[in-house]
Parts: sequence; C-alpha cells; structure tokens
Amino acid sequence: MEQDIRFIDFEGRRLAYSTYGDGPPMVIGPRWVSHLEEEWADPNQTAFYAEVARTHRVVRFDRIGCGLSSRELEPPPTIESESRQLEAVIEAVGGSAVVFASSCCCVAASQLAVRRPGAVEKLVYFGGYATRNDIQDATRASLIQFARLNWKLAAQMLAGLFDPHASGDEIQHYTRMQRAAATAEAASLFLELDLGADARAVLPKVPVPALVLHRRGDRTVPIGRGRELAELLPNARFVPLNGDSHLPWKDDQRDLFRALAGFLHGESAPELNGASPLTSRETEVLRLVSTGMSNREIASTLVLSEHTVHRHIANILRKLSQSTRTSAATHAARVGLI
Repeated sequence: MEQDIRFIDFEGRRLAYSTYGDGPPMVIGPRWVSHLEEEWADPNQTAFYAEVARTHRVVRFDRIGCGLSSRELEPPPTIESESRQLEAVIEAVGGSAVVFASSCCCVAASQLAVRRPGAVEKLVYFGGYATRNDIQDATRASLIQFARLNWKLAAQMLAGLFDPHASGDEIQHYTRMQRAAATAEAASLFLELDLGADARAVLPKVPVPALVLHRRGDRTVPIGRGRELAELLPNARFVPLNGDSHLPWKDDQRDLFRALAGFLHGESAPELNGASPLTSRETEVLRLVSTGMSNREIASTLVLSEHTVHRHIANILRKLSQSTRTSAATHAARVGLI
C-alpha cells in the first residue's frame, strides 16, 4: 500500500495531506497529534484505511504544528484555524467530502459544517465530544503540564489510555509515533486546546446528516460524552460499539463498518403496503433497538425515562405482532419501517 503525500500552502505555512484509493473523498480528520508517514507504517491503521478505500478515497492530513506539516506554533492553534485547515484540505481534493471526525477533530469539523455546509456532505463522529467539562480544571491543568514537562512518559501514559488492551510493544510503538509527531510544547498546546473546546453552541446548527459512533468502554472519552454529542445534533444517529479502544482501527470493527456502510450507502427502503403503524417516536426507538442498544441506553440517547422506553417497545411489539425486540427489529427492517 502506498499513499500519495502532497503539500499545500495554508496561510503561509506548509500543510501536509495524503490520499489513498479512488472514489469520492472521505477526509479522516487528524487526531490530537499525527504523522502521515509514521502512522502509515502501522499495519492496523493501513488495514483500516484499506477497508475505507473500498468505497472512498482516503484523505488524511497533519494539523499545523505536527507531523509533516509546518512545526511552527506561532500563531498558536485555535479551533477556527483547525476548521480552516480542514476546509483547505477538502478544497484540495474536490471541494466537498464526507468527514470522519475522530475525537478532538469533532469540534473543528462541526464548525466547518455550520460555516460551509456545502463542503461537508456527511459527518461521522468517532469517540467525539461536545465538551470535556467532565474533567476538573485542576486535572486538566496537570495533564497539560505533564505533557509539557515529561513528554516521553505522558505519551506512554496516553498510548495505554487510548488502547487499554495494547501489548507492551504496541504501547511503545504508539509512544514513539506520538513523540515523532510533535514536540512536548506542541503536544501540550494541542491538549490545552482540545480539552478546553466547547461545541455545545455550534452542534444544534449542524445541517448535515451525522453518525455518532462511540465504544462503550472508551476510557479516554466516556460514552456519555458521545451521547451528549448526538443529543445536540439535529440530524444524528447514535450507535454504541463494543470495545474500549479510543482508536478506530483497534478492537472488533465489524459493527463500525456495518454502521458506516448503512450511513454512507444505505439502500432505499422497500415500498410499504400503506402507512407505517408506528409513531415517529416508536420508529426512532426501534431503530436504536436494531443497533443492539439496551432500554437504558435508548433512554439516555433520547432523553426519556426507561419506563417510557419500555412502554414504547411494548406498543411496537403489539402493533407488529412480534414477541421479541429482535424479531420486531428484523421484521421492521425487512418491510422498510426502519
């Protein structure tokens, strides 16, 4: 597998991006620190991108301040600058794209979708958040200072947090990648920016369809942050995934790619014989049932009580003449109700 690395001028600084495969572009937004070449040497990542490339041209880039992009940190990074960098890469590959916003990239991607909706066709959020106000100020400050004063140890700690079941060799590999991607000063500045970002005012204005993916056991960004993100978006579907890695290319990816395929290439529903017997809320509940969510998870996603969700499901089973949640979801998918 060979990627094509190119450079564009971004406000007087060098912005590095790469492409792989053919088809319509999917821009994979950069994580907090990245390095196009170092990451491409990781077989787990290249396998993930190869799967995406079956239907899309994979586009990746290093944010200004790390990787192959200019390492200058003046002016310091801002969410607005990050949003413009994403826009510049999209312009370079065709002017519009699906954006896969992983973790901290979700804030800049959301801002771009509001500012220039024509540039963002659809948004996929993975392990994202609206705000990290769940982290106390003192803890946030200590993490930033830790990265600045002992970057080697901080990178190792974060590598283990991102992928809790990684082997010692895998942690060391990811630690080396992070240190190759950014200096201690850059890492601390990005950490300060990402942990302090707040997209709560922007998310309700995002006009494009969105898919919010989040692993249930994610220790870097707890799943509750992902649910809050989905609740704030006006046109989003929330899909919890099994596993605990914060990295999309780790853990079992079958559910991830199944949800991604349905969102990007969803087949048109078969014609119905008459109107649906379900209310709009019951249909919404049943869609979440079909993803494997529990009543508690559905209640949290839709901001309902568990009792209300239970009552909706009872009504669904009665109306569809089904005896179980699974059979109801299967039947509804088959006849085009969901």
